Amino acid sequence: MTRPRPRDTELSREENRRKALAGVQAIFDRYKLVRARTGPAFDNAAMEKVIILDASIGPPYDVSSSASPAAGPGAGALPPPPDTGIVSSCTSRLYIGEDFGNYNGVMHGGAAGVIFDMLTTIALGPIARPGFWAFLGGVTRTLNLSYLKAVPIGTTVIVHAYAYQVGKRSAYIKGWMTSEHGKTTYAVCDHHKLYLPMLKEHLELRVPWDDLWDANGQEKSKSKL
Repeated sequence: MTRPRPRDTELSREENRRKALAGVQAIFDRYKLVRARTGPAFDNAAMEKVIILDASIGPPYDVSSSASPAAGPGAGALPPPPDTGIVSSCTSRLYIGEDFGNYNGVMHGGAAGVIFDMLTTIALGPIARPGFWAFLGGVTRTLNLSYLKAVPIGTTVIVHAYAYQVGKRSAYIKGWMTSEHGKTTYAVCDHHKLYLPMLKEHLELRVPWDDLWDANGQEKSKSKL
């Protein structure tokens, strides 16, 4: 199992957050380039409308004290499980519009699957490196969802994603979908992924994050991100 690298655990809170967010942003930078080259995909709505609130290497920080005020009241409310064993995390916000809905006026169960699939995978961004869970690393092996409460159309949700195990061949991420104030949990998921190398055509699309690494996939000593 992969743990944060020793020098990552020595980072200040602000440096940890900056570095983690750079890894997550790299996913979205490359995603936009892939979409421009390839065309629409089923997950476009989730990936293009989401707002990233926070990310971390190791256990998460409370978003409410580190994100901008625009994140909204209580956007940093964390789900109840303890931090122990968390390798990396990402917290995001998404407006559930009609494109995610069904004719009952609530979020479609299938939409929740796509949202969880994509917005838990990005929790691997903070610890990704070339050849190791970069971009949307790997494929989903299992995605188990429990729907606890219907999400009305027009609701803004917070998705908390914690990676608990990340290895060379597999990863396990747990996700929670909550209300903005954190008092309602709409759904939870367990996401198991299998690692696959990034497609060659995706690797050819360069993003700023790529410049942080040398030819051997080792992190350069100085970063401008």
